[in-house]
Amino acid sequence: MPAKKSAPSPSDRTRELTDAGLQHAVLMRAMPVLRHDVASPLSVMRMGTMLLKRRLGQGDMAPEQAVERVEQIEEQLAEIARHIRRLRLWDLQINDRHTVQELAREAVELARPMLMVRGTEMEPLAEDAPGWEGNAKVPHSLLYLVLAAIYHLAEQPGPAPARITVEPAGALGVRVLAQGTSTAPQDMLPTPEAGGPARPPALDLAALLQLAQPLGVQVQVAGPQVDITLPP
Repeated sequence: MPAKKSAPSPSDRTRELTDAGLQHAVLMRAMPVLRHDVASPLSVMRMGTMLLKRRLGQGDMAPEQAVERVEQIEEQLAEIARHIRRLRLWDLQINDRHTVQELAREAVELARPMLMVRGTEMEPLAEDAPGWEGNAKVPHSLLYLVLAAIYHLAEQPGPAPARITVEPAGALGVRVLAQGTSTAPQDMLPTPEAGGPARPPALDLAALLQLAQPLGVQVQVAGPQVDITLPP
C-alpha cells in the first residue's frame, strides 16, 4: 500500500497563509499596471474595429486601406496576448523558470509607472544590461521578492527616494538601491480618506525574509539597499 501523506501541521498552514498574504500584497501593488497594459491596447483595438466597420459600411474604404487596418488590429491583438502571457509569472501553480535578468526587467517595468507618479525615477533595464551572465534559470516566483524589495524602499516613512535602481549583485544576485530624496510633491496621489486607493500593508524586512524563505534565497537590508543572493 502506498504510504499515507501526513497532513500539514498548523504551523505549516499558517506559514502558507502568510506567504499567500504577502504575495497578494505584492500583486495588489502591481495590479494597476497589469490592468492598464491589457486594457489600453484593447481600447485602441475596439476603436479601430468600430472605425473599420463604419468605413466598410459606408463603402468608402479601399481594400488596401482595410487590409492595413486589419493588420493594425492584429498587432494590437498580439500585444494583448503578450501581456496575458506575462500573467503566468504570477501563477504559483506552474513551475516556469526564467533568468534573473528577465525577472528583474519585469519587476522594473511593473514598478516603474507608479513610482514615477510618486516622484521616484526608475530607469528600465536595457536588453543588453551587463552583469547577469549565463542562462541559469530560477523560479519565476523570484519576481515577488524583487518587487517587494523595490516597494520596501519606495514606501519607507518620510520623503520618497529620488530614484531606485535594480542592478546585478554577482551572476545570480539582485541589488535594489534607493538614492537621494525626491523633490516632487508628496501629495500627488489622493489619500484613502480623500477617495484615493487604499494603502496595502507595508512590506518590511520580516516580509522580505518570509518571501525569500521558500526560494532558499538570502536577503540583506542595509539602509537604502536590499541585496538578494540566490544559491549557485
